[in-house]
Amino acid sequence: MKKIYSLVSTMLATASLYAQFTTIDFENLVLPTADTFYVGADGAGGFSSEGVLFKNSYEEFSWGYSWGGFAYSNMTDATTPGFGNQFSAIPGEGANNSEKYAIYTNSDTLIFPYSAVFGDVKITNTTYAYYAVKDGDDGNTVPFVKGPFEEGDFFMVTLYGWDMNVNLVDSVEVYLADYLSTDANDHYVLDTWTSFNLSALDGSKYVTFKIQSSDVGPWGMNTPAYFALDDLEFNLMVNSIAENTPLEVAVFPNPTVDILHIKSDEKLEVTVYSAAGRVIQTKSISGSGSIDLSSQESGVYFLRLQGTSGQSVQRVIKQ
Repeated sequence: MKKIYSLVSTMLATASLYAQFTTIDFENLVLPTADTFYVGADGAGGFSSEGVLFKNSYEEFSWGYSWGGFAYSNMTDATTPGFGNQFSAIPGEGANNSEKYAIYTNSDTLIFPYSAVFGDVKITNTTYAYYAVKDGDDGNTVPFVKGPFEEGDFFMVTLYGWDMNVNLVDSVEVYLADYLSTDANDHYVLDTWTSFNLSALDGSKYVTFKIQSSDVGPWGMNTPAYFALDDLEFNLMVNSIAENTPLEVAVFPNPTVDILHIKSDEKLEVTVYSAAGRVIQTKSISGSGSIDLSSQESGVYFLRLQGTSGQSVQRVIKQ
């Protein structure tokens, strides 16, 4: 009986530690106007939010461009089918009536700075994929697609988590459209932002994606390989944060009441984490600078200081 109680206590403590997640909602990312998107045309190879890298690729041709991985968007077109509307989510907005969200297609990786634990993520279909499943090929907008889907069909994405040594942790399957049941009342294609739990991926540093469909032709999958993502909940694992490589830096005073001063001979990217691994703030410092913790509760915090010569993680106490 004591062993059972001990196990339950440990589980409750762990649940409490990660009860408050950092949420990536993409609202901090900049777009020039309404109904636009960022697809990586600047050649950056991806974009970051809350310290997490959303990788992408982009290549221009005489006829246009190709891209893969992640884009972010505030497109609102939930009615136009076809490839020309590949950056809209079918709800016509982000999760919880927000403006921005991410679009994924083809193959690329989500990279966390350290191993992470996960809460939920909201996923839905793009307008492009939704109408391909619902209506199929109209002879113009989505050639070769069989739709509408019928009994036995499916469209899904599998999320794979990989640890820091690129060993598979686990996977989570998300059905974007499910017509597998013999009961037509069970058939659906996602048209709202729907929450899926990713806790099976706890301990992952990398997340990859595989999109599959029952509609496959001579050249591969016919259903447009796209989905939309928003409100990704995660925390970095404190034990994985506390790993240092040589970096000459001074952080003082420690403990502090409000202001932490930082001195170094190089430019630093500073990320402040709570004891649970939640991102509190990020800041760039050239040579010397400060971090204001006056609005934070008393307790233990971690500073990740990343420079050109290495990185350092400092444990600090806010009194």
